[in-house]
Amino acid sequence: MKDRIRRLYPSAGDFEKEMKRIGVDSYALGIFQQKKETLLIKIDACRIEAANIIKQDALSVGADCVLPRSAISGRPDKTDIIVIGTQRTLEKLSEKLKEQPFGLKEVAEALISPLEPPRMIRARDKVVDLSSPVIMGILNRTPDSFYDGGYYSEQQELDKRVESMLEEGARIIDIGGESTRPGSREVSPDEEWERIEGALTLVRRLDSEILISVDTRKSEVARRSLDAGADMINDVSALTSDASMAEAVASAHSAVILMHMKGTPETMQKEPSYEDLMAEIFAFLKERSDAALRAGILGESVLIDPGIGFGKRTEDNAEIIRRLRELKSLGYPVVMGLSRKSFIGRLTGKDPEGRLWGTIAAHTLSLINGADVIRAHDVAAARQTLEIVEGVLNEKKK
Repeated sequence: MKDRIRRLYPSAGDFEKEMKRIGVDSYALGIFQQKKETLLIKIDACRIEAANIIKQDALSVGADCVLPRSAISGRPDKTDIIVIGTQRTLEKLSEKLKEQPFGLKEVAEALISPLEPPRMIRARDKVVDLSSPVIMGILNRTPDSFYDGGYYSEQQELDKRVESMLEEGARIIDIGGESTRPGSREVSPDEEWERIEGALTLVRRLDSEILISVDTRKSEVARRSLDAGADMINDVSALTSDASMAEAVASAHSAVILMHMKGTPETMQKEPSYEDLMAEIFAFLKERSDAALRAGILGESVLIDPGIGFGKRTEDNAEIIRRLRELKSLGYPVVMGLSRKSFIGRLTGKDPEGRLWGTIAAHTLSLINGADVIRAHDVAAARQTLEIVEGVLNEKKK
């Protein structure tokens, strides 16, 4: 008997195949799909009265709720909780909570209406399909970038680099004129623009449809770039370095990438630490995306980036990759910039030149965990990584 027993770990599509092999009635397939996966929903700073109601109602429908022992006595006034259940039991719990006080109607709605990022990016007059992830090629025009600083200073080298990225399948090209590596110095807007202008003009001449992103913290550089044909601003400060940046993006109907960074490029790696890494990143990106919307930036033009290597330790970067899907609850596409970064070097012992294979592994894990945009130096390798991950995981293509 024992040799006929095996534990299944199927995807949603493979689970359906197994049920059909058994002969499950078609009407029941959806019901059983909802019972397949255990979901964890964290609620921060929940009123203690509400937490106890959630616990009681969760148990009554076959779900559960993680509470501290102190919740039984009504202290403290608020607590973080984790609700545990399948999609089906969470739907039942939602129904019970709709009529409860203490703001539980909002919790009820959130349990059955998880936010999903849009399947597209709107950037000025362009739309990029995100039904599958896309590759953003890195075009550094800085002499001091950690990996390719100064590589593309000559026009012939720049031409070749841009042409290869287009041929290799980049859907976005991100042009940078100021290094943001740890300890890097800030440059003037004029110097930064001087580095960017020629590359931007070249990319737009070679491909009128490619999405051009400019990596800058300065509104003056952003405005010049947008006037010259850029479609997106990649702001590592998430619109905090320059008070005029949000207006510059909004007025041009540009897309924007909002990145989490602890400190500044000059200070970010000076003993960074977190009490709750994912909660802090989530809260920061929520606050900054809300600020972007208030400034008039369209929701479908906002992307978020957890900032791998920007004020993060090796263990922090690893946790972000493992738990990346949690950030999808914010409702925006997630950008991951992992390419040849120092945390890969610390895990592999390799210098930037030797970090390609580690980068491919990091890209693979990020794509599996929900990344929508992969920012990469090595476009061809990133593209093949994406094609394999999609080919294995995307059941609709099988």
